Amino acid sequence: MFDDLARRPANRVGVWFRPGDDALWARSAPAGFRVQPNTAQVLNLEGGFSTVWERRFHQSVRRGVRRAERSGLDVEVDRTGRLAPAFYQLFEQSIPRWARQDHEPLALARWRRMRIFPPRRLETIASQLGEACTIWMAWRAGEPAAAIVVLRHGSHDLYWRGAMNRELAHPTRASHLLHRLAIEDACTAGCRQYDMGTSLQGTTLRRFKDSFGTDNFSSPRYYRERLPVRAPKRGLRRAVLRAVRFQGA
Repeated sequence: MFDDLARRPANRVGVWFRPGDDALWARSAPAGFRVQPNTAQVLNLEGGFSTVWERRFHQSVRRGVRRAERSGLDVEVDRTGRLAPAFYQLFEQSIPRWARQDHEPLALARWRRMRIFPPRRLETIASQLGEACTIWMAWRAGEPAAAIVVLRHGSHDLYWRGAMNRELAHPTRASHLLHRLAIEDACTAGCRQYDMGTSLQGTTLRRFKDSFGTDNFSSPRYYRERLPVRAPKRGLRRAVLRAVRFQGA
């Protein structure tokens, strides 16, 4: 697989392995690949959903789920990619909120987010993976409130993407309900892990994932660049953010 990636004509190629597998892949990665350390938050599903609900979910999660169940939300499950356009509607609505959280200019945030996750990507993933790609969508009075995308491989479920209309989702705790349903579905399918991905220490997203009772695992990304553009891009973004903060001081 590394040999195949190395032959690709793209300037930057990489792969992000399942949490806990880093020791194996560290011995396999060629010298030309660099390592970007990451920490993933993974929920242990051993014991089934009743054990997860009673012993691993924090009280705030159980309270949020009960509130969502009383909020008149309609939840739809799609394993065909049909709801991809509705997901992207929420994704685009989320970008201004993410930009404010990161103190990032909206134009830069929109360009960066859409470049990382272009509109056709979810549709392509859904068509390739079939039922292994699930979109969970919560609707409030006919409007999309929140959505998550969960990918499955064997006994491993990965929460891949999420987005929401905060005005509709936050008061109803729609995201709590979607993750609860996805986790129960993973338990029913015999999955052993519900991987909630990575997030920065001290952020609201990190605290949200912690509340589900996740454990931390090393989950590095291995990548190769023909031209070293990653560092300049990160430096440019930091410079822009510093300038914005200085002007707002």
